[in-house]
Amino acid sequence: MKPSVFSATSVQEVEAHLENASKEGLKPTLAIVFSSVAHDLKGLGAIFARHDMDVFGASTHGEIRNDGICEGSIVAMLLDISRDAYQVKVFDGQEKTSAQIGKSVGEWAKTLYTDPAFMVVSAGYLANGEHIVNGIISEMGRQVPLFGGLAGDDLKFKETFVFDGSRITSNGVVALIFDGNVIGLQGVAFSGWKGIGTAKTVTKAQGNIVYEIDHEPAQDVYIKYLNLSKDTTAPASFAGEYPLAVSRDDGSSVLRAIMVINEDKSIVYAGSVPEGAKVRFGMAPGIEIVDQAIEQMSEFKGQTSRSDAIVLFSCKARQLALGPLVEDEVAGVRKLWDVPMVGFFTYGEIGPVLGGGCDFHNDTLVPVLIYEK
Repeated sequence: MKPSVFSATSVQEVEAHLENASKEGLKPTLAIVFSSVAHDLKGLGAIFARHDMDVFGASTHGEIRNDGICEGSIVAMLLDISRDAYQVKVFDGQEKTSAQIGKSVGEWAKTLYTDPAFMVVSAGYLANGEHIVNGIISEMGRQVPLFGGLAGDDLKFKETFVFDGSRITSNGVVALIFDGNVIGLQGVAFSGWKGIGTAKTVTKAQGNIVYEIDHEPAQDVYIKYLNLSKDTTAPASFAGEYPLAVSRDDGSSVLRAIMVINEDKSIVYAGSVPEGAKVRFGMAPGIEIVDQAIEQMSEFKGQTSRSDAIVLFSCKARQLALGPLVEDEVAGVRKLWDVPMVGFFTYGEIGPVLGGGCDFHNDTLVPVLIYEK
């Protein structure tokens, strides 16, 4: 595997990059493409298809190329993997629940390989990332290598997209399935956010929509406890630094970021928040979070095989909370493995915690190592 990466500021510039790659004798089969919604995403996918490449693509909140961060751009990783070792497919989410989409991805993967490894990205503000993960795992009947995230839209909070070489959807999933006997995927999710304040109880909720916390409208609870303006309605005002830390029955907790604030003061989160759950507001502990992230990634590196390439999924909330320090975090991850890397800032991330199973997260950093066995 000989991955190459590039960034571009226009679809036309992408065409020039691909023509140059062809002149240099490169013959990639797969393109992993992350782009701002400022660009023509359907046309973007079609350009790679015209150059005989399969496309795994998503819209973004900011793009990552090697150890640098871009805004409003396009980044791509080109891979020369045998087409027998992977498949890409877009799953339309119209009239389907997130769990049903996840199950459909799992059903398809089982027809392809005995040991599939998954990379999935989802579009749609009402998508429930946890249900997508659970749908895949329940269909497979076991834990599998599974990574990805929720697409972004430059913090417009209007419409996100996923795409391949011929299709684009604002409600669905694009899945990249590898033959796990040929291509390995490994990764780990790290947050560093801590729960603050006293625990509260979700007293009315359905799926990923929370109506009441401690019998008060969910939005009012945020405004009261975080001392926010009563006029605050933008998700970024809440989600950037204060996700909801949801306690699990096993004693662990998972973070949930806001996607939509409804007129009735209910809140739609990126993943499930069960009725009756104990919750606290999460907060980034400070600049030391970057050192903690790199320390955990170093520990993870000691447990992994070599890597040929990295795809990095990082929550937009990390960038909002850490500011310029997020560049140190991205550069630190790249330095550990020193291989080509692309990624983007997401609305949510998919991957296992160190020593645990796969889950859906917010406010995490998930590097996914890709290597040829």
